[in-house]
Amino acid sequence: MRINGIGNADQLNFNQQEVKGNDVLDVNDFLKIITAQLQNMDPLGGNSTDPSEYVNQMVQFTMLEQMNNLVSSLDNMTMLSQQQMSFSLVGKEVTIFDGETRFTGTVESVRYREGVAYPVVNGTEYSMGFIEEIGGV
Repeated sequence: MRINGIGNADQLNFNQQEVKGNDVLDVNDFLKIITAQLQNMDPLGGNSTDPSEYVNQMVQFTMLEQMNNLVSSLDNMTMLSQQQMSFSLVGKEVTIFDGETRFTGTVESVRYREGVAYPVVNGTEYSMGFIEEIGGV
């Protein structure tokens, strides 16, 4: 039987790990919880959880993680699509309605802030949502 002293190597390594928020769990955290539950199971099965329940929890957690990865990939694809579309606007004539005025001008450039494209028409940045019509030059 192993007895750990105060400040053992495992504890020192634990203290040097990256600090996460209380609401963030990853696969490693989940595996640590499952391992602790398995180590503390009652061998006679008196008040233990059904072992298949652990497998179900693992499957659900893995599916959730994969869904989060998919959402992240879709966000990246959306941003790349917006970039490609905004690049194709440079030099094109567009009709813009900013809520008050409707006018036509040529897209001079595109500026990005925090991953969002803003076409520049007549020296002013506009939201992509203000563009009503795109025409060729």
